[in-house]
Amino acid sequence: MKVNTVNGPIEASELGTTLVHEHICCADWSMRRNFGANFFDYNEVIDAACAMLDKMSHACGIKTFVDGTPINLGRDVRLISEVAKRTGLNVIVSSGFYYQEELGLAYRPEDEIYELLLEECQNGVAGTGIMPGIMKAAVDKDGLTPYLVKILSAVARVATETGLPVFCHHNVANRNGGDIIDIFEGAGVDPSRFILGHSGDTDDLDYLLAMLERGCYIGMDRFGYCALGVSLERRVATIAALCEKGFCDRMLLSHDLVVFSGFFGDMGTYKEMAQNSSFPDFTFIHTTVLPALLEAGVTQAQIDNMLEGNPRRFFAGE
Repeated sequence: MKVNTVNGPIEASELGTTLVHEHICCADWSMRRNFGANFFDYNEVIDAACAMLDKMSHACGIKTFVDGTPINLGRDVRLISEVAKRTGLNVIVSSGFYYQEELGLAYRPEDEIYELLLEECQNGVAGTGIMPGIMKAAVDKDGLTPYLVKILSAVARVATETGLPVFCHHNVANRNGGDIIDIFEGAGVDPSRFILGHSGDTDDLDYLLAMLERGCYIGMDRFGYCALGVSLERRVATIAALCEKGFCDRMLLSHDLVVFSGFFGDMGTYKEMAQNSSFPDFTFIHTTVLPALLEAGVTQAQIDNMLEGNPRRFFAGE
């Protein structure tokens, strides 16, 4: 099966080592248009992204970078495309919506949201001809509100219509992964084409095993935030335990890092962070996580499966 990247479709076998959930830029378009370079400098973000992704590619051999930024989280496909061209990486962009309520969506019926998403997934994003390679949805602390049920249902219908796979951000504290899977499976999405994201934010094995038994992939994809939530040691121990139970072929590793986020600070803040070696970057999994996994008893073959084999099968629909 072909996989859409910003530079055109490729075979799933060409993906190589893949980070399945990262971000280049999450910068609100209203903020960008009104506050200009003080809030967001386009060229500086591209330069920073190229530097970080080049480092990742050369140091770690990563070939594919899945940008999980949906439409209303500041997705910029032209910026992403420029970074992909300069670095030579396979970059996959997302369609879909994040969890915050938007007035432009709250009063819009599901069918209209479905049609909007379907159009860009069939004809390309914002007149660029760039085709999304994955659908993105999100459920957070407020759970499956009626608004989000509507959004997820529209995303699920588009995924079924186009054959695109799905990544869904979820808050493990709510333990509602099964309800989320129900929506997608009910709309025709095969669980093998679905990633229950941020599952690494818990070490509750009973919960994770219940999700895995549904047949989905789970995203162990928040290694950029070990200092803020579940520790590196607990995340590693959970992956090792699930590998021992035979679920190595259903886990995907990533950081969920972003080169530039407009959630706080300004360009100066992000320059300082980029220059501060105490902050993790896109090499953290290879430099820190993989040695810890090996120490915990995970084999190199299992690591290769999580970083190469599983992404290939997920995108190929195997």
